[in-house]
Amino acid sequence: MDCFFNVYYSHLYNVTQSSFTTILTGKNPYQHGIVNMKPIKIPQRLIPLPVILQRKGYKTAAVDCNYRITGKSNPWFKRGFDTYLDPSENRSTHLNLSAKEINQNAIPWLKKHAQEPDFFLFLHYWDPHYPYQPEKKFANWSSEQSPVRAQSNEPSLKACLREPLWSFISKYNQGQKSITQIQKDYDGTVKQVDHYIGELIEEIKQLGIYEDTMIILTSDHGESLGEHKIFFDHHGLYESTLHVPLMITYPQKLPSDKRVTKLVQHADIVPTIMEMAEIPIPRGMDPIDGTSLLSLTLANKQNHRSFVVSCEANWQCKRSIRNQQWKLIQSLERDVYGNPKFELYNLIQDPCETKNVISQHPHVARRLQHQMKKWVAQMLRKYRRPDPLSKGVKVKMNRLTVAEEEKVKKRLSELGY
Repeated sequence: MDCFFNVYYSHLYNVTQSSFTTILTGKNPYQHGIVNMKPIKIPQRLIPLPVILQRKGYKTAAVDCNYRITGKSNPWFKRGFDTYLDPSENRSTHLNLSAKEINQNAIPWLKKHAQEPDFFLFLHYWDPHYPYQPEKKFANWSSEQSPVRAQSNEPSLKACLREPLWSFISKYNQGQKSITQIQKDYDGTVKQVDHYIGELIEEIKQLGIYEDTMIILTSDHGESLGEHKIFFDHHGLYESTLHVPLMITYPQKLPSDKRVTKLVQHADIVPTIMEMAEIPIPRGMDPIDGTSLLSLTLANKQNHRSFVVSCEANWQCKRSIRNQQWKLIQSLERDVYGNPKFELYNLIQDPCETKNVISQHPHVARRLQHQMKKWVAQMLRKYRRPDPLSKGVKVKMNRLTVAEEEKVKKRLSELGY
């Protein structure tokens, strides 16, 4: 892929339903209120981008499974699409939906509508999400080329995972793969989705519409592969899940091969698309929390955003704030992994967040905590709503690993309980 403008990107949330709600509305969770994967109805007052584009005459389509991922149909994710295709709709699960199948549905639609004056196509590639199921050629590639190497005395998954995450992971690990083998499979799926995105872009070029097409590539969240004792999931508010790519190409309006190292968010995507499409934000869609990135790109604007606040309420209840150097994570409930209430990381010196330096820099932690508390209070006042995190997490995880819990049960049994 060529001619991509890259933005350093840190988003507001690290779970699918909340992230995509923000991506499609330009509103942060403190406005739209979706903070986990509970099967709740998304308010109809939230107008997603496809509705606006459809009203402006765009042909709209999605190849996606978002409407069903909470375990209960959520028709909000279908709003505004003339065509909504879910290749996994008649299956028991969407977890094995592959990039190949996405393209098999997307490319015929693209060929049919390529000469439309305006179209909007939303694609949701699922592959780098557990369970990682690369095709044979990509599994072979990762087996040989992945930088992942087995560690001596590698623990079993049972000794690392907590419930109910263990039940989910083990359900799709019937072959009893080791941690290293699963990490390699992840690399294989990244290679796989990269291949099929390349296939899609090549098709756009063959159709002769590449120069006139804006392509945006991003992710709803990252994935932890063992960092901070979190395996094959996305929670914790660490950079492994919050720092995701954002790549935009639009040869007519954007420079090529430019990297912008500013903090941006999911909420910035909608206003960016609207400005590039020369469509004003309609009254029913206001207020937007994001800011268009067009001026940031063209003018190298220096003061786009000085910090970002993130939150989570799926397995744990936490908030974080980060700027270009520092990241503070606050746990609002007892941390399931035994971490302290506050964690402070110097991201310049320690980008992988391996050393909590709060004892060395208490003044930095206090300043960031005050800044985060003030920002949250401003959001709640602005939108006249309670803190969405006050509703609690979707599911609480057991503080013990599965292996530890079995030892406790065995000991209690020996004592006659």
